[in-house]
Amino acid sequence: MTDSIDPRTPGPVLGQLIGVPFGFLGRIGYTGLVGFGRDLSWTVPGSSDTATGSELALHIECPFRIVQHGRIFVGSDDMVPTRRGNPPKGEDERLQFDTGAEALQEYLDRMAPKVLTVERAPEGDLRIMMEHGIRVDILPTSSKRKESWRFLVRFGEHVVFPPSEN
Repeated sequence: MTDSIDPRTPGPVLGQLIGVPFGFLGRIGYTGLVGFGRDLSWTVPGSSDTATGSELALHIECPFRIVQHGRIFVGSDDMVPTRRGNPPKGEDERLQFDTGAEALQEYLDRMAPKVLTVERAPEGDLRIMMEHGIRVDILPTSSKRKESWRFLVRFGEHVVFPPSEN
């Protein structure tokens, strides 16, 4: 489904975020993950493994940041190693982003801020405003036709920017 690109309205798919709590911030590699709503579990196709994820989620490949009351709390530029040199085994994959995401997760678990508004610009910018002065800003910066971000309704519709040319 293609969503509206009118910046005054998020469209029917992204509009599902309104009123839903922000519940998760994390990453897979250098892809940011932002989750909303309750956690769902499912069996991974072709295996007996179980996966868990938020019912609504953003997978972000471009610059993004989480802001609270005008202060950048954590962002994509924080995806740099926490330790320099030769860190002990296991600590070599830890990024500054992880430390910020963990601190934010504690806050989200206590406060569960709900989404108030979603704004989408034609050039792909996405701004999600929440209670307690929290905001997610997603800022595509490449002219290449590669995926910058994807919003998904788990087991349902996806909105991808830039949209595919199919």
